[in-house]
This record gives sequence, C-alpha cells and structure tokens, in this order.
Amino acid sequence: MGNKIDFNPYTYTSGNGFNYNQFNNMSSPYGMNSIYDGNRSYGNSFTGDTFEAAKTVEPEGKIVKTGTYGIEKYNKLTESEKLSLRANIKSQEKIDDVLHLTNIIEENLKKRYPNGFKIVGIGRSPSLLMEILKAKGHDALSCPISNLTNGEYDIAGKYSYLKQLDRQDVITYKEAIESLGISADKIKASGKPTVFVDYTRTGNSLRYFQDLIARPEIGIDKKLPIEFLSLNKDLMPNKTMSDINLINKYWENLGIKEYSFMPKLNISELGKTKEILKKFVPNDDACKFILQVIDVIRRIK
Repeated sequence: MGNKIDFNPYTYTSGNGFNYNQFNNMSSPYGMNSIYDGNRSYGNSFTGDTFEAAKTVEPEGKIVKTGTYGIEKYNKLTESEKLSLRANIKSQEKIDDVLHLTNIIEENLKKRYPNGFKIVGIGRSPSLLMEILKAKGHDALSCPISNLTNGEYDIAGKYSYLKQLDRQDVITYKEAIESLGISADKIKASGKPTVFVDYTRTGNSLRYFQDLIARPEIGIDKKLPIEFLSLNKDLMPNKTMSDINLINKYWENLGIKEYSFMPKLNISELGKTKEILKKFVPNDDACKFILQVIDVIRRIK
C-alpha cells in the first residue's frame, strides 16, 4: 500500500462490485416523513403511552451537559434520557442522510482494509463522521488542523503552502497529536494501517497535512503503513446523483460543520493547539444530534 494521493474526478462508472443499491434503499427506523403513531414501538420501551411522559421526565435541555458528547456520553444516558432524545428529534431526514453517507464510506473502508484500520479525520469537516464511526466500534478520531496555508495568494489566485514552518510550532503540534494517540511509534506498533481522511475539493489539504506530519520532528512518513484519502472521492467512487446531492448539502456547502466536533485551528495557531482543544466545547445542538444518531445506530443493530 502506497501513500500516493491520487484524486479522480467524480465517476459514475459501475463495476467495482460494490452494491450501492442497499444504501439507496436504506430506510430510517423512524421513517423519512413519519408521523408519530401511538400504537407503534419506537424502541424497546418507547411506545405511545410514554411519548409525552418522556418529554416531561427528562427535559431535552438537561440531557447534554457542557463538554460531553459522543458514544461515551450515550453509554451513560438513562433509559428516560434516551426516550427524551427520541421524542425531541428535529430532523429525522438529517439523521438518515448522515447515516447514509457514513454507511457508504464505512463499507468502502472495510473493503480496502479487511484486517482493520485506524481512521483519522483532518479538521472540522470529517469530525461528525469520526464520531459516528467511533460509535459503530471503529478506531476513529479527529485531528485538529484547518487552513494549512500561509494566507497569501499566489499568481494563480490560489493559497500557497507555508513551506517553512517554525520548528517549535511543529514540535508543539507533534505534542498535541501525540496526546490524541497519533505518533510514528504507535502507528508502527498498531499492526493496521492508519488512514488520514478529509473532505476534498483539490486535495491540497491532505497533501499539506502529509508534508507537515512527515517533517523529521514528527516522523510520520511513507515508511509507515499510512494512507491519505478523500472522503468524497476515494471512499465514494461510484456516487449516485442522490449521493452527490447529499455531499453538496453536508460537505460542499459546509453544512456538516454545523455539527462539528473540532475547533477551527489555523496554521498560525499551532502553538496554541493544546490550549484551544482544552477549551473547545461543541454547541448543544451538535451534542444532541450526535446522541440521537448514536441512538439510531444502537437500536438498529
């Protein structure tokens, strides 16, 4: 396995053996446009006679505490708190959409790495996906870095890469990612490939990140079992028009950043990485949404 980044344009060519029909036919446990039915079971103990009670027993505002989210938080919820989550869903369609994209990417990851993988999302765009994959039992995490440029435009009108980073900034960033469990030694000892992913337009973000972590101070280079992949291109090679519409909605138009679990950390802020991460708290809606998504995942297993 090499670590060459080779981004291809969107393709609609079939033939890789991957069955996308199963995803096109995927339905929500709630139903895409369902209306609450008091005679229907919405989970093991979620029936009509508890629907209104769930709203009053555990007000939704008390479910998510500051700084708590994800699978760790979900595992600590009481049954009444889970009922309240289900009773206060604002957009069933959004849950379905996000899970649809996640399922496609998950299946392609499992095809590429049948013996397992560690996946690392770069910056804010993939952070919701990383939380969902983690809830599904995968070794997934988010790595905080955005806008890996010097902020100046070149002649072609594109951002140019800051090739000469301050050595102390690189060391500080190394300390920050090592605190997340990302290091050359751990990648070498893991026995499985580490896959760095991002939503891409040009592929530059992943290339620049690859250059950064390959610096001698960090040492994560092509000698290790690593790969850099585009979520929307490499891991969704046979997109349908419906898939593209969802990508445009949740990635291309940056809608998914509404539910980001990473701060925007520009290259000029590398020296403050640990401080920024320590203070960062996702908004309440983001925390609530991921808990509702995890609840669906857990109940359809």
